[in-house]
Amino acid sequence: MLIKRFSIISIITVVIGAILFINISSTHATDCASIITTTNNDHKLALKEHPAGTDSLLTALYKVEDALFDAMRGKCSDNSSIVSTMGELQLSLGQIPIAQLYAIKALEMDNDNWQAHYVFGSALNLQKKYAKGLEHLQRASELQPDNHSLLVNLCSSYEKNKQYPEAIQACSTAIEKGPYDIRGTAHFLRAQAYKGNNEITLAERDIELAKEFGFKQ
Repeated sequence: MLIKRFSIISIITVVIGAILFINISSTHATDCASIITTTNNDHKLALKEHPAGTDSLLTALYKVEDALFDAMRGKCSDNSSIVSTMGELQLSLGQIPIAQLYAIKALEMDNDNWQAHYVFGSALNLQKKYAKGLEHLQRASELQPDNHSLLVNLCSSYEKNKQYPEAIQACSTAIEKGPYDIRGTAHFLRAQAYKGNNEITLAERDIELAKEFGFKQ
């Protein structure tokens, strides 16, 4: 009787422990997701409010970085999306090799992390490793087909690899379906692809449209 009672108690203890673990894990996942959302919003706000290359932008980005480091040192240390978010932040800080390391680490945790593929591909392109960079940006776009900002980066990568028809298609989709603030860049990149494809009239038209959307080279 004591053996049976002990077995039942043991089973109940294990079940309760499992439930608590699931609840804690779920809470941690929710907390980490909230941190990622806040970080991405603060990152975008810093880029929007401060001119590129200024000390004020670096100060704002370092502030975002410090907050994210706290999360990485704590309960989100094994979260792939947290790691790739830090990688994207390092891209904005101009720390390309560090961004690449974060991307590699995030992909080791989750090879279907679109942001990690995006960061890795962007870092490789900035190092002029265009073919490999394109592979990762293609994968990122496959995982996030409705991300039109990502599509602009893919368009640029196609153009760097001299795949001009693919670049024109990617930029055209971004222009047609994407938000207003990416259209200037998309028109400019499509112009470069048109030039590469010897469609000079279309390239000149896109340069003018890029200016109308506020693009500054």
